[in-house]
Amino acid sequence: MSSQQIYAVVDLETTGTAINGTNRIIQFSCTFVQNQQIVNEFSTLVDPKQPIPAEISQLTNIKDKDVRKAPSFEEIAGTVYSLLQNTVFVAHNIAFDYNFLSSELVRVGYPELDLQGIDTVQLAQIVLPTLPSYRLSDVSQFLDLKHDQPHNAASDAQTTAVLLIKLQNKIADFPVTLLEKLTQMGRQLEFETGDCFKAVYDKKRKLDSKLPANLMSVGGIILQRPVFSKDSLAPLDYPTSLAEKEKLFTNSIEVRSAQVSMMDEIAVFFNSDEQVRTIDAPTGMGKTLGYLFPAAYQVGQGKQIVLSTATTALQSQLRDHDFPLLKDVLPFGNSIVSLKGMQHFIDLERFIRSLKKSQNSHTNVLQMRILVWLMQTKTGDFDELHITKMQDPIFSEIRHHGIENLDRESPFYAVDFLRRQKAAEKNADFILTNHAYLSHHVAELAGPQRILIVDEAQHLAEMTRKSNRRVLDLDEIKILADSLLVKLQSHESYSFVDLVDANVLTAAEFKELVKLTRVIDFTTPQLSSEFEGRFVRKIQPDEYYEKLIEPMKMRGFIKAHLAEFTAVAKAYRKLNQANRRLYQNYVMQTENLHLSSVQRRLLDNYFTLTDSLEKELRNWELFDLDQLEALFENQLIWLTKSGVPGAHLRLNSGLMETKGFLQEQIYSAFEHTLLIGASLSAGSINDYVRNSLDLPADSKISGFQSAFNYEKQVQALVAADAPDVGQVDYRDYCEYLAETIAQISEAVPRQTLVLFNSLQTIEDVYHLLQHKKITNMRNVLAQGISGGVEKVKKRFIMDHDHHALLLGTGSFWEGIDLPQDDLELLIITRLPFQPVASVVNQARYHRVEQLGENPFSKIALPEAVLKLNQGFGRLIRTPQDRGAFVLLDSRILTKKYGVVFEKALPQGVDLKQISSQEIPADLQTFFKNDPR
Repeated sequence: MSSQQIYAVVDLETTGTAINGTNRIIQFSCTFVQNQQIVNEFSTLVDPKQPIPAEISQLTNIKDKDVRKAPSFEEIAGTVYSLLQNTVFVAHNIAFDYNFLSSELVRVGYPELDLQGIDTVQLAQIVLPTLPSYRLSDVSQFLDLKHDQPHNAASDAQTTAVLLIKLQNKIADFPVTLLEKLTQMGRQLEFETGDCFKAVYDKKRKLDSKLPANLMSVGGIILQRPVFSKDSLAPLDYPTSLAEKEKLFTNSIEVRSAQVSMMDEIAVFFNSDEQVRTIDAPTGMGKTLGYLFPAAYQVGQGKQIVLSTATTALQSQLRDHDFPLLKDVLPFGNSIVSLKGMQHFIDLERFIRSLKKSQNSHTNVLQMRILVWLMQTKTGDFDELHITKMQDPIFSEIRHHGIENLDRESPFYAVDFLRRQKAAEKNADFILTNHAYLSHHVAELAGPQRILIVDEAQHLAEMTRKSNRRVLDLDEIKILADSLLVKLQSHESYSFVDLVDANVLTAAEFKELVKLTRVIDFTTPQLSSEFEGRFVRKIQPDEYYEKLIEPMKMRGFIKAHLAEFTAVAKAYRKLNQANRRLYQNYVMQTENLHLSSVQRRLLDNYFTLTDSLEKELRNWELFDLDQLEALFENQLIWLTKSGVPGAHLRLNSGLMETKGFLQEQIYSAFEHTLLIGASLSAGSINDYVRNSLDLPADSKISGFQSAFNYEKQVQALVAADAPDVGQVDYRDYCEYLAETIAQISEAVPRQTLVLFNSLQTIEDVYHLLQHKKITNMRNVLAQGISGGVEKVKKRFIMDHDHHALLLGTGSFWEGIDLPQDDLELLIITRLPFQPVASVVNQARYHRVEQLGENPFSKIALPEAVLKLNQGFGRLIRTPQDRGAFVLLDSRILTKKYGVVFEKALPQGVDLKQISSQEIPADLQTFFKNDPR
């Protein structure tokens, strides 16, 4: 593609997306690009000669009256066809625009299009691999491109043209080695999109171009060169006076009295003999900097800070947002390393091998994205790619399997990202991690000179319980062992016998693999059958069965079948060793080009199965009698199976309570432990908080004044006539929710989050909203229907200008930051009590009953109160925020426990009782009087 090539960047607005002859174009726009400049534009509305659907009018803002005097497509077809001749057709999602336009041209008598084409969606995915979304409106926002009217063809075409120029400029800076690989792989891209890389490669390959100093080439992949630097040392003395702090904070942050008080208290604690301190930090007081600032001064005394938060997403937020702010404030530097499980990291050796295999077009694009990302990343953490669901098989193939499984002879060993993380951990001032990682790696993280800070401490108990849960799927082990035997013994096409003949492995090694796999394949179903016969009653087709196993009965069962359990354990251990030897041999022979593509494919498929089997058998230690003795001290074992034909029998193990566990296993391993979170000091749940955090009954929880004026910033309503969810038919309940949400949505077009307790209710209410045409009026995003958590969350935040309506549960109750107009209206459908039916909760409740206490008031109620406060906390995030809160659960008014929920809400939040019918008008009045 020469500099004189003309690119026709096209966008269409149509009456519908189906290319079946029934839909028509309502706007055609084309922006022409030549030599990296926009040289011409053509745009026109088009009369479709049919009504424009309401949802299309809402999306495009094009109505029937707007196109009444516009030309028909028949009238402009000749102009369109002529304009496009001798151009390269470009569109954002080219398959739609190109095929729709071509179909319309044929309909009115012109030849179908025969042009080269470029898809800017695919191109942006590869060139900008870390963007969280590739919708045109989102890409333009990330790149600060002017895009005044999304879903207007003229604006979309012009924005796409500017995007094309930016992408071409970025490609021009790519190293030749990278361009060569992208050119080879670009053949699988849409139309001629791959030629964007080939054109630059053809120009640059003849030049003697050197890599920039920050890049290096390893094994044919371009990587960031590791930088090892030591920041200036922190001073010994913490600035105790307000004047000293004000001097440091100038031009960075405003001085908040509550935040400064918290800093000083934490500084005193770090220099005391006290081991554990708990702080309740309300939203908006700047708690993160409040603990990071005094912690940074401990580094000057030779301490390392281990900082744990609830999720990997919050971990990334700390690293990318809060630590840069800390560096702006401090007069000295500090180094950080972010620790995550090995599954978050890429294994470079495995990735380079994946490039040598034939892949489908989707996987090919992912590999091209990863190649460009590797030139940018310093961590090798897949989370940087913002891929919401890593379900493509490529990720299980290339994710890290642990340092012990790396090939020391590989050129990638020295630059391995997980090894770099471990090395950086030793010298880092701050070690970032998450609660799940913390509970599994205490021995690695602990030390006499290390201080532990637990942020979002209200989640520590729950996350510790979840992360200590293990599942052993006996039926899946049988299926995988069967598949391995088929793979080993098959004589169709190329087989393992052929590998023996080719000296890839010896006959003895082959026989050992078959023998060990047979032991697992034969013994596991026997044990599964015995388990089912011993512990599982007859299950009804629509039933989900859970059963706790008593410790004595479990011990007795294992002893009665000890030979079988031991045989599987030994076979598993030996099979791992044999597979590791085979894998090392495979790597060596691949590097020496001794293996054919057929041999590599057979072994790749085999190792995919062995990885899966090893993962399933990892928890076989649950049957170790020595470990079982300790396991039952504070843990549960239970069986699960559904009545669906073919359902798997699973053995589950989990921590029942964290009391007696956190203090002994975690807190005591550090010099000091600071627990900091929200809603920890609400009087009605103090006992629960202390118990779940494994604190003494008389331990102090420090509280601080909120920075928000909730009385002025929030309108809080409760529907006094809302049905009692325990007393009403489920279908009637969903109809009530849908009708009330619909009325509010029609009357109050504000950015709205609706929180539910179950995905099933979200699905049922969403379909009712569809029936009521609300989805035609508002952008309704439903978790589980519109996408997973991350995808829906991104869509919601990015669509705040269009007043999106999000129906969510689970993680939407917490950990999502929605300041100002990112969230203006919060609706909570019901009080968030956890389901009692699970065996874990039943066991927890039973233990409380044995102590002579009420499990509802000791566990169920405080957990629900904490969760309601977390949900409410999504609404007001800054002192400038203003929003409305609506609770559609009248039990807060009619039940005795309702007062506990009310008292736990932030001071200044006054729940106003109102009928459901009156809510829309009340909200309209509130937002009409917005002083901003």
